[in-house]
Amino acid sequence: MIIACCDSRVDPCTVLNLPPGEAFVLRNIGNMVPVYSAQSACSSAASAIEYAVLHLKVKHLVVMGHSRCGAVKALMGIEDDGSNRFSEFIEDWVLILKNASKKVKSIHKVAPFAEQCTACEKEVVNASLWNCLSYPFVREKMASGDLTLHGGYYDFVSNAFESWTLDLSCLNDVDKVQ
Repeated sequence: MIIACCDSRVDPCTVLNLPPGEAFVLRNIGNMVPVYSAQSACSSAASAIEYAVLHLKVKHLVVMGHSRCGAVKALMGIEDDGSNRFSEFIEDWVLILKNASKKVKSIHKVAPFAEQCTACEKEVVNASLWNCLSYPFVREKMASGDLTLHGGYYDFVSNAFESWTLDLSCLNDVDKVQ
């Protein structure tokens, strides 16, 4: 399964050179995965993850971010006091990963905004991967070795792709938190 941004510049199957039918793909603004909630019965992200993991029995779940992401730029531009509210639906959506922008802003305080956005594009991938772990069936499949979570980042300006695997060393700690 690939969770990717709906930006037309970064079709995940094209980027990863996958033929039609090779990957189950969920695309949304900012390649964001919300935290699991039993009350979110109408979440397309949760429904797609559940279908891929439990019914398609995918072995790999990839969250793929990209350079110059408009969703991340919007997220990074939101002021804490809400003084620059710009869009009802987009803002509500990107704020599901507000902790990613807070982390980047605290670590990269003096960096130019564009560099902060690049750092946040990768942090959003990591935060979405961690949010995947909030889904009980994802944790169960990972604990049994049937599922691996991967992060990916495509810089379409330089045509470079980097990937990483989620470190499971603290999976038991995540179970305790849940």
